[in-house]
Amino acid sequence: MRNNKIQVLRIVIGLNQGGVQQAVLNLARNLDRSKFNLIVCAIENGGLIGNEIIDSGTNVIVLGFKRQPIKTILSLIKIIKANRIDIVHASSYHPSLYGRIAAIFSRAPVIISYEHVIFDHFRPVRAFLNKCLNHFTHGYTAVSRAVSDQVIKWYGYSKSKVYVLYNGVDTTKFSLKSSAATAKNMLGLDPKTLVISMICRLDLSKGHKYFFEAITRLQGKRNLQFIVVGSGPDEAAIIALAKAYGLEKSIRFLGIRRDINVCMNATDIFCFPTLQEGFSNVLLEAMSSGCAIVASDFSSNLEVLRHKKNGLIVEMRNAEQLSKAIQQYIDSPGLRKKMGFEARTTIEKSFSVDMYSKRIEYIYLKLWRTRDGV
Repeated sequence: MRNNKIQVLRIVIGLNQGGVQQAVLNLARNLDRSKFNLIVCAIENGGLIGNEIIDSGTNVIVLGFKRQPIKTILSLIKIIKANRIDIVHASSYHPSLYGRIAAIFSRAPVIISYEHVIFDHFRPVRAFLNKCLNHFTHGYTAVSRAVSDQVIKWYGYSKSKVYVLYNGVDTTKFSLKSSAATAKNMLGLDPKTLVISMICRLDLSKGHKYFFEAITRLQGKRNLQFIVVGSGPDEAAIIALAKAYGLEKSIRFLGIRRDINVCMNATDIFCFPTLQEGFSNVLLEAMSSGCAIVASDFSSNLEVLRHKKNGLIVEMRNAEQLSKAIQQYIDSPGLRKKMGFEARTTIEKSFSVDMYSKRIEYIYLKLWRTRDGV
């Protein structure tokens, strides 16, 4: 390894909110700065998480381009050359496409693509371009085994080039509830009631429909409060859906927030009936906070949850099962406590941000030391 620091350029689409962005923030806060210097480039916009990355002492560059491939690639080439970047690590389809092309033309020593989405259907154009760029790509980080399996199968990547890199969670920030009543008060909720939450991007693929249908079936709803946290492309449709189920007065939509740890501390039962997920940061945060979890049996959820061990698992699109699982938690404070404790233990053992940081440093150093071969 060289005497000077390894220069890493992390490329993302934007820095407002999301799992990829949170992972970059965790990287900025925890990467060993004695070995690495990190620069973060957002193609479209900065935002809330971008500001926190800057506060960590990391240089953030915002291009301000939206679907302008030539301008984006040329700008990235300038950044890579000007900063003598050693490792280009690009997330998501368009940033990874533009970033890898720019890295090839700039002759960056190490090129990595970050894979974090499980698709429900094959996309031939994406597959073709990824296969073309595969020869020039030194490695891939996949956010879960499920994602790793899909990209190996669909894009023909060698297993030896794909590294599973689970998200990590700050177990200090997302800690076991010290005072749920205080957190509920901070959100304007009645501290004497059970809070059932769904916290994620407002996208219909997250399963809000089944959450709404499930809670209409619950008994004893006078002692319950429901919150939905987040924003996203389907926000208007999801709010309209809640109204269609007659829940407009029962659910509080709290919008996009950065105090998710407070939301988790206020949550007694966390619902995650997602239909599509690479690997969920917010699920890890709920587990780290000791929430009682009920989640769908989507493949990546099963990499962290075990039914009746650290949460309750239900079939995707099965509102009846979801409702019954929530009702189990409502009826049994002991079960809530047990599942919450086991969920927290799982995070401490396998999914802390410290483990995430050590894993990504290992990948960077390994690829840097073997950079002559692709």
